[in-house]
This record gives sequence, C-alpha cells and structure tokens, in this order.
Amino acid sequence: MKKGLKYTLISLGCLVVFAGIVMGIMYVMSPYEVKRWLGIVSSYSNVFVDRLKGQPYTHGGYDGIDVSKHNGVIKWKEIAKNKRIKFVYIRATHGKGYVDRHYRRNIRLARKYGLKVGSYHLMSAGSSVTAQFRDFQKIVKKGEQDLIPVLDVEEKGIQGRWKGRQLQDSIQVFADLVKKHYGKYPIIYSNESFYNKEMGAKFNRYYLFIANYNSRQPSINGRGKCNIWQYSETGHLHGIGERVDLSRFMNGTTIKDLML
Repeated sequence: MKKGLKYTLISLGCLVVFAGIVMGIMYVMSPYEVKRWLGIVSSYSNVFVDRLKGQPYTHGGYDGIDVSKHNGVIKWKEIAKNKRIKFVYIRATHGKGYVDRHYRRNIRLARKYGLKVGSYHLMSAGSSVTAQFRDFQKIVKKGEQDLIPVLDVEEKGIQGRWKGRQLQDSIQVFADLVKKHYGKYPIIYSNESFYNKEMGAKFNRYYLFIANYNSRQPSINGRGKCNIWQYSETGHLHGIGERVDLSRFMNGTTIKDLML
C-alpha cells in the first residue's frame, strides 16, 4: 500500500510539473491563449482573471454597465468604488431553460456593495414567450431588484424567425407579464437599426435602452426617445477582466426613472 501510494504521489507530481512546463511554453508563444484558457476556467469558478492587464482603463463618459457570464468573475467591491457607475444590469436568463451561470453571484455581490442593480432577459424566437418569462420570474426575485427589468431584443436572438407584427406581439406578451408581476413595464433594449426597422413606434412610449457604437447619438423614429445609450462594448474597468458594455443616460433620464 505504501509503495503504491508513493508511486501515485510521484506520478501526480510529474503531471503538475509537466502541466507547468506546458503552460510556460504556451505563455511564451502566445500569452493571449493562456489568458483565454484561464478565462474559460474562471467562468466556471470564483477565480478572477484579468485578461486586459496592462491595457488602459476607461475614464469617464459612462453612467452604467451591463454584464453577463462573458465578463468573467467580477470584483464587485472594486466596481462599487467607481462613483461614475449609477446602475448595473445583470443578465439573468436567455430564451427558455438557460440561466446565466454567474447571475446569482453577480446580483448578490453587486447589491452587497451598494450598487443599484436590475436584471435582463435575452429574448429568443426558439421558444414560447410565456415560458421564457416563467424562467425569468423564477430566478429574478422582485425583492432583489432596484431597477426596472430589461427585455433584450436582438437580431441574433430572433434569427429572422419573428418579424414585424409577430415580433411586436411577442414583445408585448412578455412586457405585459413583467408589468403584472413586477409592477412596471420593462425597459426595451435593442440595436438602433433593428429597433427602428422591426419595432418602431409601437414601443416608443417605453423607456428605451439603445445600442449604437458610432459617435452619433441614437435616433428613434417617431416620437420615441433613447433613455440609455449603450455607446461602447469595449470598456475596461477596474474589477472586470474582460471588455464591458458602457452606457450613459440620455434626454434628461436619471436613475430615479429606472427605479422599480
């Protein structure tokens, strides 16, 4: 038994040394690939990995951020020190049956450190809107929300399956369910061109969270107005080791308008 244990320990030691050598060679050849691999590992754990180390931080111009598992493990205590951040939106669910693996950790720690937080659902045309809302409702507890929920409607999620009236009706069903359960209609998030093309004036009365990565402010057809402008997807902040979306208030909107 002792002899077998000795050989086992020696074998494990050799494996550790070998893995270290391989990682060292990989880092010399491609530091980015090593950081990417560590980032993948960190998304399944509580290990913070800064893949942007050494790159300049974003200074000013933003009022809030939105995050998901793609931002890796976040140091929320560091984020809370950033007084420019007035709001944080955290992805909770996507389509039906998918819960963001970092959601519970993100919502708990962001609130622990005093940030104003809300949750968002990424809509998919692959399943019933009602079923999608049920998943969102199960994970997003009203008592844990400071801000109005966001419904994220993107072209890549719809994949051309819903267009025009069908898409608008689907959004309306989800929005009505949000109003019934949370007390307010959701904020609608979308890309500027997709919103104007597929949703148009029907949702102009809602608060709109619009992505446009040009220097030009978003323009909404009809009488609608952009309340939050997501102007960058390449922000770099202390406490987040991946690029992060940055947004700013528009047209007189303040944090009070977003409160649930």
